[in-house]
Amino acid sequence: MRDLRSLETVLWIVRLGGFRAAAARLNTTQSAISARIGQLEQELGIRIFQRGARRVTLTAEGTALLRYAEQMVDLREDMLRAIADPAAMRGLLRIGISETLAHTLLPRLVQRIGAAHPGIVLDMVVDITPALRTSLAAGHIDVAMLAGTVDDPRAVNQPLCSYPLGWLASPALGLPDRPLRLAELTRWPILSFSHDTEVSAALRRLFEAAGAPRLRLWGSTSIATMAELARAGVCISVMQVIAADRELASGALRRLAVADVELPEIPFHVSHLRKPDSHVAATIAALAREVAGASE
Repeated sequence: MRDLRSLETVLWIVRLGGFRAAAARLNTTQSAISARIGQLEQELGIRIFQRGARRVTLTAEGTALLRYAEQMVDLREDMLRAIADPAAMRGLLRIGISETLAHTLLPRLVQRIGAAHPGIVLDMVVDITPALRTSLAAGHIDVAMLAGTVDDPRAVNQPLCSYPLGWLASPALGLPDRPLRLAELTRWPILSFSHDTEVSAALRRLFEAAGAPRLRLWGSTSIATMAELARAGVCISVMQVIAADRELASGALRRLAVADVELPEIPFHVSHLRKPDSHVAATIAALAREVAGASE
């Protein structure tokens, strides 16, 4: 083997499920991909893939080769991260990020990326965590910064930061300064994250355990919406306090004290997939962790 290109091709065929998809990902033709694999098979004296009607599968020898190919490509990625000139990194990097981090972490991260890696072009999308998990697994984004982790055997999940939740309300509601009971809050809707999230489930358990009647638990995928509706006096919002720091500083919102209730912190992670071209994604993930640590 003259270089790692043929081994990378094997990895992409396995990852994407076929020669045609690998050719599209590597910006070449299907015949060129077939030629690379044929040459590699000839050099090694084995058959790597079994061609099926819809999807190629690895032979026993191909499965053994795959393990070594992954190790060799990973070693190259480690080498590049260790010694390559950061300014030499080039290309498009697709970042998916949760709304909370878009308000708190992203501006500093983008500034650092621009200074350290001027050849990287960013494409950014702000979305909810389930959508970010799906997008990363499907290869639509390269780096995800999200609540929780990505449950995928290819995923590298690293802790990023965590932010506490708080009860936020408009001063216009006239709630007293003393610690409040949950039953006192049910005069208004409680707005938090979507109903299929752990935060929403935890809130339902809290109010049920307290015997608080007539709970109206609303859900939203938007932190900005939670803050705005609370500011308007429509509801009491349970959200990351840091995302409403301007409203709290200006007095447009206040943080409520609720007796005998401890809300959890929301842990965020930065995730990327192990794949042949993950060098840039891994580098930016490490930079995101550095920026998040510097801001704590």
